[in-house]
Amino acid sequence: MGKPIMAICDRQAAYTSRLIELFQKNKELPFEIHGFTKNENLQEFCDENKVALLIISEPDYREELERKEIDRILVLQEGNGSLPEHVAAVNKFQPAGMLYREIMKVYGEGEKIVPFQGRRRGNFQMIGVYSPLHCCMQTTFALTAGQLLAKRKKTLYLNFECFSGFEALLGKRFGGNLTDILYYYSCAREKLSYKLESIVQEMGGLYFIPPADSYEDFRDIQEEEWTSLISQIAKAGGYETVVLDLTEQVRGLFSILEACGRVYTLTREDRMAKAKLAQYELMLEQEAYRSVLEKTFRCRLPVFKNLPSGLEHLNRGELADYVEKQLKEDGFLS
Repeated sequence: MGKPIMAICDRQAAYTSRLIELFQKNKELPFEIHGFTKNENLQEFCDENKVALLIISEPDYREELERKEIDRILVLQEGNGSLPEHVAAVNKFQPAGMLYREIMKVYGEGEKIVPFQGRRRGNFQMIGVYSPLHCCMQTTFALTAGQLLAKRKKTLYLNFECFSGFEALLGKRFGGNLTDILYYYSCAREKLSYKLESIVQEMGGLYFIPPADSYEDFRDIQEEEWTSLISQIAKAGGYETVVLDLTEQVRGLFSILEACGRVYTLTREDRMAKAKLAQYELMLEQEAYRSVLEKTFRCRLPVFKNLPSGLEHLNRGELADYVEKQLKEDGFLS
């Protein structure tokens, strides 16, 4: 039995081709994609094939399509023309990434959706970045490592800070964040993959889910749920590596660190920092998480003369050279 069919119809051949390429980039999508530039060709195709999702430009939409064997129709709206209330529509004229995310969002909210196949069947790597210290460049280190890894494998970054400031740092508003993923994981898991596709962003080749607005959203997630959630996300998105930028706000922090293949802990040499690190390591030993200590590499970053001005450029420069050397020594980069 073949894959479910996605049909795309727009009379502009170049636009149709670009839209097909946009969806084909994500190899985890469960569709076989067909493109059309003429409505009559689309109608003939629909007479002979069941279509799971039809994406069609507004001028090409016809009400008779509703009588075809099509599970879901999504119209690319070009103006202020009127469409039947039951017809889902998105704005056609927007950047490709935004269009893709909006299509995934609208489709995933429907009743008839095709489940993802979950192509990430093999093991994925989890890398933990955590320090009991603050203001130690932990997030900068984690993002740099993620962007370097993303050059070779599909990598996801997850941030668990109380207040990440990502929207201000990147100068953009996000349409969803980790809180939405937590909700869908708990209440609508069959739609989780499409919600993920509608939210995930890219920065310097590294994929990331925008951090939660408030750390209070983590309170109801039980310890054992976190590793399951991360695994579900990795499977849905086909991620080979997940970099976790962790904080104490996550219930079951030590269990998550234990599940990581490697843990990077940022340190400093001042007396206060040494005292905090010693207390943290003592707690690991007392709580029977000595394995976390054994897989931990303590990083005391040198002073860098120049750091990239934008978060999307962390994969080059002095810091990148330092992090790349460490990743190679640990076998994450060849």
